[in-house]
Amino acid sequence: MTSCVPTEYVTRYRYDENTTRYITPTTQPTFISPTIADLDISSTKVVESETYDNTLSYYDVDNLNKGNGSATLDYLKNLTISKVVKKHNADVIVAPIFDVKTSDDAKKIIITVTGYPATYKNFRMVTPADAEALRVYGIDIAAPSVKVK
Repeated sequence: MTSCVPTEYVTRYRYDENTTRYITPTTQPTFISPTIADLDISSTKVVESETYDNTLSYYDVDNLNKGNGSATLDYLKNLTISKVVKKHNADVIVAPIFDVKTSDDAKKIIITVTGYPATYKNFRMVTPADAEALRVYGIDIAAPSVKVK
């Protein structure tokens, strides 16, 4: 007598995260003193690639086809930017361009980032001239001795 016992499948999930943030200046509450910094941008463009296992799902591809983006690709792009920033000892990558390719056998995703590494320097308190310059970009900061319009 033989019997067939169904094989038990176990789904395992992992979660790791690396994030990057694009420069998004916002007006801070009045009790915070704004800080200004210069951005030292390298004149040398870098091109770095990372290869990942293809974990795209039907939903990722369907969302991409609908123009809604993919959480998986967003994660892989952020992970790649994070690695590039660390490799070049930078704070940000200015004007990043992403090139996403799937390998011929569809088992891997290759993400290439092209951009300029940059670091923040010369941190200082906001001056009236800084506040006036930021108004051009629609950022209204009340600096000492600056009249708010």
